[in-house]
Amino acid sequence: MNIAFCYDSVLPSRGGCETYIASLARRLAADGHELRALVRPTSQVEELRRLGVALFSGDLADRASMREGMSGADWVFHAAAELDPTAPAERMQQANAAGSENVASLAFKLGVPRFLAVSSIAAFGGSPPDGSVATEESPPQLPYPTPYSATKHAGEAAVRVWAARGLRVNVVYPSLVYGPPGKRGGTNSLLRNLARGRFPALIGAERKASWVFLADLVDGMVTVMERALPGRDYLLTGDVTTVRSLAERVCALAGIAPPRRNLSPRLARVALGAAAPLLRLLGRRPPPPPQQVASLDRHWAFDDRRAREELGWTRRTLDEGLPPTIEFLLAPRAAEAA
Repeated sequence: MNIAFCYDSVLPSRGGCETYIASLARRLAADGHELRALVRPTSQVEELRRLGVALFSGDLADRASMREGMSGADWVFHAAAELDPTAPAERMQQANAAGSENVASLAFKLGVPRFLAVSSIAAFGGSPPDGSVATEESPPQLPYPTPYSATKHAGEAAVRVWAARGLRVNVVYPSLVYGPPGKRGGTNSLLRNLARGRFPALIGAERKASWVFLADLVDGMVTVMERALPGRDYLLTGDVTTVRSLAERVCALAGIAPPRRNLSPRLARVALGAAAPLLRLLGRRPPPPPQQVASLDRHWAFDDRRAREELGWTRRTLDEGLPPTIEFLLAPRAAEAA
C-alpha cells in the first residue's frame, strides 16, 4: 500500500528524540508499505531516508508543492500541525486550519481513496467539568482554552467539508502521548522532570487527563487504517488519571517523594507571569503562555471504548506503561536528550 504523510515539521534525527509520526513511519515501513513524506527544506530527514521513505519538499500553504507526493497514494495521513504554544496565532491558523483545508481539498481532487486526519483531544477544548469522560460524540467545551485547541477544531471542520463531498475520512484523537522512544519536549519531558523532583508544586492536582502509550497509539492508527469504515472516528486515549495520582506513581517509580503543594491554575498563571521577566533576564526558557496554563483548569478525560470494541484495539494501562517509561527517561542516554 502506498501511504503519503503530510508531515510539515522537523523530524529529529538522533535516536530517542522523535515524534509519534516517526514511530508510525517505522511501523508502516516494517509492515511493507511504500511511504512518502512531505518535508520542509530545513527538516532533518536522516531517519526517513534510512526507512526508504520517498521525500517531497513542500509546505502546507502551497497545494502545488504537495501534488507530486500525494498523487497515486492509497492513503494520505495528515499529521502536520503547529504545536508550539508560543507561535503567533496567524501561523497556527495557517498550519492547523488553512493547511488542513489544503491537504483535504487536494486529496479529494486527486481522488485519494482514503484519508486519515490526526487530530487531538485539544479539538474538544477539554472534557466535561464534572470530571466525567468525553466520547467521540461529546460537544466541545467552549470557549476553546488555547489557539491550538481552536485551530485544531477548525482544521477538523475543514476536513469534514471535503468528507461531505465524498472524501473517505477517518479522524483519530490522540491524548497525552508518553513512552519510549522519547523526545525533547512534551509529556515525556513532564514525566522526566517529575521523576527528577523538579516540580515544587502540582498545578490543578485533581484535574483528570488521559494518557496513551506511544506504541499503543501507533498500533491504534494502523488498526484504524486496516479495519475502520470510512466516516468513523476514534479516540485513542488510554488511561484516565488525576495529576496527583500520576505524580505519585511517577515519583514512586523514581524513588522520591511526590510534590505535596497544589497551585490552582489561576494562581499558577499569576506566579509564572511574574517570573517571566526574570527568566528572560537569566536566559532561561520562558514560562508557558497564560492560556496554556489556564487550560490546566479543565479536565482532559476521554473514553476510548469505541476503538477497543469496534476495532479490537488494546492499550496499556498506566501501571503497565509507566515503569518502562520512567526507566527509559532516567537512563543516561535519555538524560542527554533532555
